Amino acid sequence: MVTSGLQSLDRDNFAAVSQPEAPAGLPRLLGGLLAGPTSLSEHIVRYGQLPSLGSDRSPSLALIELVDRSGLRGRGGASFPTALKLAAVAGQQGSAIVVGNGTEGEPASSKDKVLLARSPHLVLDGAVVAARAVGAAEAIIVCHPAVRELVDLAIRERRKAEIDSVRLRAVDAAERFVAGEASAVVHWLERGIPTPTRTPPRLAERGLHGRPTLVQNVETLAHLALIARYGASWYREVGTDAEPGSMLVTLLGAVHRPGVSEVAIGTRVSDVLGEGGGAVGKPQALLLGG
Repeated sequence: MVTSGLQSLDRDNFAAVSQPEAPAGLPRLLGGLLAGPTSLSEHIVRYGQLPSLGSDRSPSLALIELVDRSGLRGRGGASFPTALKLAAVAGQQGSAIVVGNGTEGEPASSKDKVLLARSPHLVLDGAVVAARAVGAAEAIIVCHPAVRELVDLAIRERRKAEIDSVRLRAVDAAERFVAGEASAVVHWLERGIPTPTRTPPRLAERGLHGRPTLVQNVETLAHLALIARYGASWYREVGTDAEPGSMLVTLLGAVHRPGVSEVAIGTRVSDVLGEGGGAVGKPQALLLGG
């Protein structure tokens, strides 16, 4: 049984919580969190509520334009522009669905598991934002079994507080190397077989159960939640002009403090190693993944 150890936040309490200032510098995703999971009340105190994200025009179009200005790219490995993915799904006919991909089949990576374990509500916020952008009423978080119960706990907190118009649920991910590829995730949800395919139609056109489907890495969703709160200019304050923002990295091997760190995109490898206390001895080989 997993519990947050803190008093839950009822819907009526939200009005009493002031909106905090945008985080300055790094970290953004895991800052101030010594252990997880973060309760809903802690999350709201740190990040504030999601804005209504309304617009005189289509809320979907306004959101997608905001993401486009931010320059956010996917954190699952392909680095595809997130705004293009959102627009592709939003432009389809039919009831769309959002899938948060936390499968993380790369054996050396643990950044998605750490994020879901420590900041599940930030990921769930991002799923809600993505759902608003593509017109979806449902979002599924596919996560490693080790963190599934923590995500379920966060979803129950949100249901009790009645803060989401989007239906949220969590599903165990397949534990295979290629199971995190987008089409493999969809096939896993449909048939329990995480086999990737490359044949048309695209998932944006006909994905899960034949519906337009957005499959987005869970870290990407967390960044999306922050962009919705603080804007594109804030997001671009770190990183590079070509690829702004920060990213979570997993440090393993001959470093003093293995683990997950958040760094600005464009950070030198030597500085990334410094996040883990530096190398143990003189490095003889370095494997970069992602």
